[in-house]
Amino acid sequence: MVKHIFKIIFNERKINIWILIELILVFCILWFCTDYITFLFQRNMEHTGFDTKHVYRINIREKEKEEQTEDNDNTAETETYNIWSIVDRIKQYPEIEHVSLSIASIPYSQSYSGGGVFIDTVDQNARAKFVTPEYFDVFKIKIEHGNAYNWDNIVGENIVVISADESNTFLKRPANKVEKFTMGRIGDTVDPDRTHKVVGVASRSKWSEYAEYEAIIYSPLKKDDKRLGTGELCVRVKPEADKDFAKRFTKAMQSQLALGHYYLSSVQSMTDIRDEYMKGWEYDSNLKSIYSITAFLIVNIFLGVVGTFWFRVQARRSEIGLRLALGSTRRNIRWLFPLETILLIVIASIIAVAICINISLVDILKDMEIPTPNRGDTSAEPVQYIINYSITFFFLCIIAIAAVWYPAKRASDIQPAEALKDE
Repeated sequence: MVKHIFKIIFNERKINIWILIELILVFCILWFCTDYITFLFQRNMEHTGFDTKHVYRINIREKEKEEQTEDNDNTAETETYNIWSIVDRIKQYPEIEHVSLSIASIPYSQSYSGGGVFIDTVDQNARAKFVTPEYFDVFKIKIEHGNAYNWDNIVGENIVVISADESNTFLKRPANKVEKFTMGRIGDTVDPDRTHKVVGVASRSKWSEYAEYEAIIYSPLKKDDKRLGTGELCVRVKPEADKDFAKRFTKAMQSQLALGHYYLSSVQSMTDIRDEYMKGWEYDSNLKSIYSITAFLIVNIFLGVVGTFWFRVQARRSEIGLRLALGSTRRNIRWLFPLETILLIVIASIIAVAICINISLVDILKDMEIPTPNRGDTSAEPVQYIINYSITFFFLCIIAIAAVWYPAKRASDIQPAEALKDE
């Protein structure tokens, strides 16, 4: 049967070549849509390493110069005192469980801090987060090895908590085997002031659902840090108090948090911060574009295959009538066209796979600013190619068979005499 269908495809090669070109083009586009969607799905299924449910950011701003009064003492010491006084007052609010202050550390933030770290002859980049000990409680970051630092032991030695990267290592070794490291690159002097002692290992963490795991250094935020005024003040509220928390907190604490040049600007849920971040990085718009392209392709493939095979059925009426007259069953005729379609897709897919893999390796789509998976410096694994092929092939087969079914049914219902009268 298959050999016979191959003969039919060869005999009809003039029209089949155009069908093959169409199927190759469609297969390639669906391949890259599948690659992007499955990549984001896999990333989204990974645990982020943090929990932002019931977490809010308390935005404390500094008054404009024209709003500041001359009697306010604006020395660095006073501003530092005011910031920590604000933190202490927030801690007293009964609906709050934990309060943290950090620099360039909260998820979904546009801020970044980081640099190189090294041990002996190995170095890598790592994200630097400067956080108070309560940060791990606010975002429910699990300490898998050792302990998190606390206010009692952050004075003196440069102690840190680290977490592993995408390969589940830190400086190319298990994170729990790293005892100390130095900030900088291979060849730099091992400065004791830039050497850090690891006291704990946190669970791997990402910047967002669609980002990769990255090496992170959690350093204690000092109480006299000059950047406190631009810090991220976050709170975890009690689950039962989450509803309308922002309104209640603002109303109750607006006057209490007005200290010196600082005032309560707004209260944002991490859900809102996440939504803004996703829009800024165009994840939402990219997904909508991919879904729209895929839906458009489905409709066009369906209509194109229906039209093509409807025309082919009409052009082969006499052949169908002859087959029926010579003893072919209607069931065989009904299956002839779907099988022919599947074999055409098989041929097209073999050619399309070679095209898709080569396009992926040279990053042509990225140069054209078409949404593609951000895999960094690595290419897709062979398993991903198999996933892309399987999903694309079966999806295309389902669409094509659904489109061919009605023309095939009409062909099987033709009476032999009616089909042969044109001869």
